[in-house]
Amino acid sequence: MEYADVAAQLAWKPEVVGGPVPKRSRVVVGGMGGSALPGEALQVLDPSLDIEVHRGYDLPDHPPADALYVAVSYSGNTEEALSFEHQEELSFAKNASGRSRPLAIITSGGALLTHAKDEGLPYVQVPGDVQPRNALIYLVRALAALAGRDDLLAALGAAVFDEAPALASADALAGAVGGAMPIFYASRRNAFFSYLYKINFNETGKMPAFANTFPELNHNEMQAFDTGAPESAALAHFVLLRDLADDPRIAKRMDVFAALMRERGRGVTEIVLEGDTRASQLARGWFVAHRAARALALARGVDPESVPLVEEFKKRLHS
Repeated sequence: MEYADVAAQLAWKPEVVGGPVPKRSRVVVGGMGGSALPGEALQVLDPSLDIEVHRGYDLPDHPPADALYVAVSYSGNTEEALSFEHQEELSFAKNASGRSRPLAIITSGGALLTHAKDEGLPYVQVPGDVQPRNALIYLVRALAALAGRDDLLAALGAAVFDEAPALASADALAGAVGGAMPIFYASRRNAFFSYLYKINFNETGKMPAFANTFPELNHNEMQAFDTGAPESAALAHFVLLRDLADDPRIAKRMDVFAALMRERGRGVTEIVLEGDTRASQLARGWFVAHRAARALALARGVDPESVPLVEEFKKRLHS
């Protein structure tokens, strides 16, 4: 993914097809992997949004009756969003319709697009031919359109960041992590970014990576990296995703944590989530995460785009 690809996604204009979208104050997004990201990303832009992201079969255990349900499958063929043909599981989409919940669709094609057309459901078809994690802004803009948030579409359209410093940040992160096991930590406010980095390093970088948030990790997880920890702890390299808008109490926690880990010989890298707006932070953070993970994959001679283990898993699941 190049800078031009990010710019193209920020400028892309989603079109809602298939009829009007019922207006609801709540949204339940059903999707897996990269297709589940737009719900949480939209909350980065507006934390007041009432969005629940459901990663799994069927509907949430207590599906609200006053929400808009949006089934998201970038490929259009994800079984959790559709159906598991060897079981009697109902898909998120069909279950929502069966329980008289208003439903809309986001996809690039496949069976989910066919379902939307056959049932006369409102949908947004996003451009295809990239990995779901590399279609984030397409999916976010599609969800904003279905939610009727023209203001968020405008904010994304106006998002900008400088390419050269972003690439330098990505290269520096890749160099710092090397062959270590990155653990991404952020404030609760920026939990999405820690997860975004994690999955990019998992899928694009093809390496173990984990994520957590302050202040919770200070009460449990960090103890695992004290002196006397198992040898596996030496593999950890902490990446603190800092935000100048974070609560000062969280900033102090990050300072103290970084000092404690460095005193114990653990690797620590600190990255500022830069951007004049949350939309710019989102676009830049996504770009840096991808480019750093890509650099690590290429350094090991690994294809950053393909996900062979995921594909093999899907084949065996359906055999």
